[in-house]
This record gives sequence, structure tokens and C-alpha cells, in this order.
Amino acid sequence: MRVVFYIYQNSATLWKKVHAGDANLNKMDLYYPILSVIREESKKYEYKPDIEHNVVVIDENGVEYLRIPMNKFVVESSSLLGEIKAGGSRAFAIPETETFMGQIGCKKIKAPSTDKSDIHIVIHDLRTNMTPMLGFSIKSQLGSPSTLLNTGETTNICYHITNKTMTDSELDEINSITDHLPRMGALIERGYGLEYSNKIKRWLTL
Repeated sequence: MRVVFYIYQNSATLWKKVHAGDANLNKMDLYYPILSVIREESKKYEYKPDIEHNVVVIDENGVEYLRIPMNKFVVESSSLLGEIKAGGSRAFAIPETETFMGQIGCKKIKAPSTDKSDIHIVIHDLRTNMTPMLGFSIKSQLGSPSTLLNTGETTNICYHITNKTMTDSELDEINSITDHLPRMGALIERGYGLEYSNKIKRWLTL
């Protein structure tokens, strides 16, 4: 089961519960009631739903910072979604959303790169009666399919070259190919195979 959660976005059910999703991103019947959402930037804020369909914002000292109707979040999220779709792939500002974020104590949409989670949610597991705090990295499907692995210069996946021994000249020739797919294609054309390994003294950077 993939850890994908769906949050209903209407005034009656917003923040009431999250549904798990399967490997194909389809909503499952399994759900977890939401107890609170925690967001930490320069300050830490906790967002808790109450029985009157409000979101109570509590600061890091445990003091109520703001109480705002849940429906306001629905309106703002719908507006943000519309602006993102209209904006396409270019970078742009959304002043209305920035104003609302400032009101609820948010200054950044995503967490710093040092934090693997963009948001933390405290849920109630009805099967175990536990209330764990779970961290989630937010992935968007709006522009293109999201990836589970964010590649970069620090992302090193090592593969062992199989089937036959590679000479130094072949190693230099293969490594001179800059793009990933052509490099792998060159290996296959020469009769080499690839086997995942986490301990390699001499490897290709794929």
C-alpha cells in the first residue's frame, strides 16, 4: 500500500479524516481521523479542528493564535488551485494566497531542504487506538507526474557492471556520455549488464 492520503475539501468534512491510497493513487476505504496538523518554520504552529467547523491555530507556547472557519481554507485552496492551473509552468506570485498564509502563520509553501517532511499530521489509528504524528512530503501531479526520488549531484545510485570485465578505455568512453539513457544504451549495446550494489570500488555514475 502506498502512503498517499486524500483530504476532503468541503466545509462539512474538511480535516475530519484522511483516506489511504493504493499503488495506483486510488482512494481506499481505509481512513484515519485527523487530530491536528503541525507546521514549523521560524515558529511552530498547530492547527486543530473544533466541533464548530473552525480551525484553531495554536502557537508554540500553547496559546490560541487564531480561530478561522474551515470553509475559509476551502475557498483559499480552491483559489490557489485555479491560479496554479492558469499560471502554467512559469514562476509567478499569488498575493491573495500569500496574505492568507501570513494570517495563519505560514511564510513558505514547502519546508526547507533539510527537512524531509513538508507537513506533519497527528492522526487517530482506530485499529490500534494510537495517535502517531506522521510526516509527509507534498507531491503535486499538476504539471507532471511526481517522483519518489529527487535526483541531484548528491544522489548516487551504484550499479555493478556484469557479464564481462570492462577495460579502462571502455570505462572512460562510457563515462564521457553525458545523458543517462544513452549511457545505459551504450552499455547494453556492448553486452554489459547492470546489477544494483551499495558497495563498489569502481563504478559508473548513472
